[in-house]
Amino acid sequence: MIAVAIFLPLEIMFGILQKLAASLSHMFVGDADLSLKSYNFIKPLVKPTVGLIKDALSFLDGKLLGIAMVVAGIGLILFSVTVLGKLLKKALVGRAKDILHSAIGRGPLVGIGSGAAVTIMVQSSSTTTSLMIPLAGSGVFTTRQIYPFTLGANIGTTITALLAATSITGPAAEVALTIALVHVMFNVLAVALIYGIPVLRELPLKCAEKLAQVGANNKPVALGYVLGSFFILPGIIMLAVR
Repeated sequence: MIAVAIFLPLEIMFGILQKLAASLSHMFVGDADLSLKSYNFIKPLVKPTVGLIKDALSFLDGKLLGIAMVVAGIGLILFSVTVLGKLLKKALVGRAKDILHSAIGRGPLVGIGSGAAVTIMVQSSSTTTSLMIPLAGSGVFTTRQIYPFTLGANIGTTITALLAATSITGPAAEVALTIALVHVMFNVLAVALIYGIPVLRELPLKCAEKLAQVGANNKPVALGYVLGSFFILPGIIMLAVR
């Protein structure tokens, strides 16, 4: 939220993220061939599963088939993230747990790098962060120790958009890559700026700790925060912009 408060006005006024992302995407795509076909990692990986789902839903036609495949895809994503989270929690014992402890305890840069690397592997910052919550709740790590790890998770989660962009071919390829790179630039620059400035670095920690205290004592307040921050406020802003 702090990052949005800083970068959104700058983006509206100067288009910093869009210009950086457009320059980078142009380097990868270029003028000669506006296609990311050679970089397409996603299509070969998901093609067998897509084929199975399509065959299973072959009794549907047209738009109904497309909608059913989208619903099935979302269901598989949720299922995969849930199962992966449970498997990782079981795997984080013994030597694996020691490695994680040493990675987080070696300083902020290592913590950020570890969070990014783990999230890139599991393709979900929610899964990565949820693995840390029991460790924090049990007192194994402090909020301050896990803080850099969660920042790294926010950077690592941008790889999903980049991989999705590789599935786009034709004239829209550069636009798709630009959008994905905006996501990357926003998260990377936000972490560099907010964590790099001591005054700003403390704000998320203090706000999170205060909100946790209030939420632990008053559950409706916590629910109101979630609804207000992620649904009501964005909805009001979107309506105002329109």
